[in-house]
Amino acid sequence: MATNEADGGTLLLKEFGLDLAWVARIRQALLVWSSESVRDLPWRGERDPYRVLVSELMLVQTTVAAVKPFYARFLSRFPTVQTLAEAEEAEVLKAWEGLGYYRRARQLHAAARTIVHEHDGIFPTEPQAILALPGVGRYIAGAIRSFAFEHPAPIVEANTQRVLARWMAWTEELKTTRSQSRLWGLAEILVPDDTPGLFNQAFMDLGATVCLPKAPLCFFCPVSRDCKARDLGQQDTIPVLTPRAAPLLVEEACAIVVDSVDRLLVVKRASGGLWEGFWEFPTIHLQGADPGGRSFGVGVSLAEGAHRLTGIEIELGPELHSLKYAVTKHQVRLHAYRAVVLGGEPQPGPGLIEVGWGSLEELERLTFGSAGRRLLSWLSKNRLTTFGAYRH
Repeated sequence: MATNEADGGTLLLKEFGLDLAWVARIRQALLVWSSESVRDLPWRGERDPYRVLVSELMLVQTTVAAVKPFYARFLSRFPTVQTLAEAEEAEVLKAWEGLGYYRRARQLHAAARTIVHEHDGIFPTEPQAILALPGVGRYIAGAIRSFAFEHPAPIVEANTQRVLARWMAWTEELKTTRSQSRLWGLAEILVPDDTPGLFNQAFMDLGATVCLPKAPLCFFCPVSRDCKARDLGQQDTIPVLTPRAAPLLVEEACAIVVDSVDRLLVVKRASGGLWEGFWEFPTIHLQGADPGGRSFGVGVSLAEGAHRLTGIEIELGPELHSLKYAVTKHQVRLHAYRAVVLGGEPQPGPGLIEVGWGSLEELERLTFGSAGRRLLSWLSKNRLTTFGAYRH
């Protein structure tokens, strides 16, 4: 504990009425509990830093259940940092398709290329070099250092910050700089030198399975006797988090344009926007905030918008399908309309780099966002009863 004390750890413990004996009890209790209550996760016990990076980037704002199938599938396609670095971005996005938050896939791809080009393909071990990798912040760096390299690096994420706040009975809003400083400070004191990976995994497991956001299972908690919030009867009111703002409502419309041989008209977004590099059906923004960065929308008909986007003149039919999807802080309602071709030649319009025709089977091989993928699935299930209605 000498290093932690030199870093002001003792003063932080005293601020909350804690001491080194409390730290020792927490460590011991969590490690014993973890040996009996460990979660069965595909990446549990992984010592390859590349695989740790893959799992942690996938888990950002995504549930464990959602990540499990993607983790194995992604690594079967890109088993090493070298294979990922050599891949084209479109391949990486396709392998990530369905997991959402595609910026993480691009960051992972960029990190792999950084490791190969700047570190000769060897994952760096120095803290600052790890932090310099694209997509890697303090938490992911701590996970890599403790899980892969057994360095005593702290981790603070959604689950562990809740646990820390309850242990300290911290009643200030968690997102403030002052709160984050205290949480990281205590996490740094707690992580042991000899078993940092095991401790951090147990720490996260406790938050994920016992110290829940609502109705924490204090009766089953191995450290409940050392939790100040429980001692004060505040476990249900701590931590303090500012409620999320209501999502911004958005309306969009897209044209499902089918030609005489059942090919669908699709467009590919240019770089620089939310959906850069993705394919979609010709789509315009109708009202509300504009998360997708459409070049036009309000006051433009879908037929005119599709023509500007693709160079193809269409005749619009009735609404075929609609769906809702969430993106960033927006809740989007997308309306899909039937359309038939009147004339014109494919020509990319504003914000696009490619326009093309493809069968459903061919489009399955392209990378779509969640809304486009869901529309493709719907069209595939309903093609026999709907495709004929698109044509003149």
